[in-house]
Order: sequence, then structure tokens, then C-alpha cells
Amino acid sequence: MKLSCDKKSAYLITDDLTVKYLTGVDIKEGYLFVTDKGMKCYTDARYFYAAKQMLSSVGVEAGLYKGEESLSEFLAERQIENLFIDYSKVTVKDYENYKKFGVEIGDCSDKLFHARSIKSDEEITLIKKACEIAERAYLDEIVKVKEGMTENQLKSAIEKRMIELGAMSPSFDIIVAFGSNGAVPHHQTSETTLKKNVPILIDMGANYKGYLSDLTRTAFFGTPSNKFVECYNAVLKANELAEEQITAGMKTDEADAIARNYLKEKGLDEYFTHSLGHGVGIEIHEYPTLSPKRKDLLEEGMIVTIEPGVYFDGEFGIRIEDTVLISGGKVKRLFTDDKNLLLIK
Repeated sequence: MKLSCDKKSAYLITDDLTVKYLTGVDIKEGYLFVTDKGMKCYTDARYFYAAKQMLSSVGVEAGLYKGEESLSEFLAERQIENLFIDYSKVTVKDYENYKKFGVEIGDCSDKLFHARSIKSDEEITLIKKACEIAERAYLDEIVKVKEGMTENQLKSAIEKRMIELGAMSPSFDIIVAFGSNGAVPHHQTSETTLKKNVPILIDMGANYKGYLSDLTRTAFFGTPSNKFVECYNAVLKANELAEEQITAGMKTDEADAIARNYLKEKGLDEYFTHSLGHGVGIEIHEYPTLSPKRKDLLEEGMIVTIEPGVYFDGEFGIRIEDTVLISGGKVKRLFTDDKNLLLIK
């Protein structure tokens, strides 16, 4: 069990993704209790009979949800005194309702964040496959770009290719940015057309059986300027240094500093405007955050992104992002390309 508690305590999980994470079953609108005796999941009559069959196959008891009295009755039957809920997911209204159950309310969000950050062998296998799909789709489609195509057309082609390769969907809304649009880290993909001698920044990922990948690459359509090449090589070196030097047991601010300090040596640190990376799993942004403001511990089995970037307003942006696994105390890339600047003529 990924959560454990004493006989007087219980966790109440209400968001679909965490319910699926803990049970392995996709239950819509479920209320999952985790106690020292196991798990029980309540869902209403619309889903109950299908959910009961799926839950029984994984050893989880099913309950018919008849309103909040169902939850209150469960707590009374089990003589629960302490109820832990995920403060990052529940509303203030929900919190006030749970207080009426006559139990002490506590927050389990940090415990859940940490539990999800350490990936099992099965989770690692699924994320590796999501990485493989994303990388293959990128490499297949980037070489097909043509002058006059729009950002949205390239986005659609990448998404279609990932589906063909086995993805359920993209990990998130794919970002395709031509030219100066790349200077906006979260540019909204548009009808901008591709012209000669501009960079192409693509931020994308694949959802494979509920687990996600995250990949950013910056290519160039035509002939780049010396400034662009110098900046690209600096970002690439910052990415490589971070991947070479990050270790299990390192604090996340120390990991961020590896890339940030190198870019500072090159006079580019002021253009690196976001954190070095973040955890990836069933959500695209998970614990931990590799940021100068965070001192979370990097641990064996975590999967995170390494994504330094520089952004010059009105000119261009460059970001190089890998999804990586901390394995054997070191970083293991889950992509296989060499990340050298791809020139498309």
C-alpha cells in the first residue's frame, strides 16, 4: 500500500487521478478511503456496478454512495478519529462539510506528493514508453516542415503521429512556436506561418496508459545567426552539465544552480526565466520542483525534467528539455537523441 495509517486514522481521496494512482482503477467521481484495513471506494449508482467489478479485481471494497451520510457512516463504523484529506484538491466547501463528521481534519497533500514522486518499476516502464512515443513523433515530423505551414498544422501532425504510435493523447496542449514566438516560454500555438531562417521550438509529450512524458526541442529552419548558435550551445551545455552532475541526495536548488551558474558564466542567466525542471508522472507537473527557491530532496526512483532555456523578447527562445530518471544515484536520460542543433534546409 502506498499510504499507511493507524487504526484510528483514514485518508479520504476525492480526485480521480489520485484514486486511480492508489487503486489502479479509473473510477469517475469516487470517494476512496484508505485505512489500516485496506481501501474502500464509494461511487454513485451511475458507475457503481461497473466500478464494483473493477475494484474487486484489485482487492478494493466498493460502496454505493448515497450522499455524505455514506462517508459519515463509514467513519463512525470504523471509529475513525483522524481524517486526512488532500488540501491541494478539496474546496473550502468540502472542508467545511468534512468538519461536520466529528473527526480531526489534517492535510495529506505533502505525503501524497512524495509518494507519487517515487516511481515503481511499472510506472517507470510506462513513462519510458511515453518518452519513446514523443521522441519518435518529434523526429518523424520535424524533418517534414515546409515554408508556409502554420504552427497549428505542425502541432496537429505531431499529435496525430503520437496517437498512431500508441499514445492515448498528448501529455498537455502541445506548444509549437516559430521565430520570435519562442521567446514566450508558454506561447499559445497559433496560425503563424513558417518562414526561412527562423527557429522552431516545440514543447510536447505523450500520454501512455495514463503516464506522461515531457520533451522540448529547438530546431532551426534555414541558416542561424552566430548569436543563435552560441546561445543554443550554451543551453545544451547547461542541460548536459545538469544531467552529468545531479545526484540522488542533492537538494533541488543545488540542481537548478548547476545549469543556472553555467549560463551566468556565459552572461545568459538573466534570460533563464523559469525553474530547471519538475517531476513528471500521472500529471505533467508533479513534486519535486527543481527551483532556486526550493530545497526538496532528489531521491532514487524520481522522474523529473531538465529544461534550461533562454528567451530574448522579440527575437527567439531556446529550450532543451529531457525527461530523466534518477537511477543508481545518477541521472538516466529517457530520450536517446544527441540534442545537437538540427538544421532543416
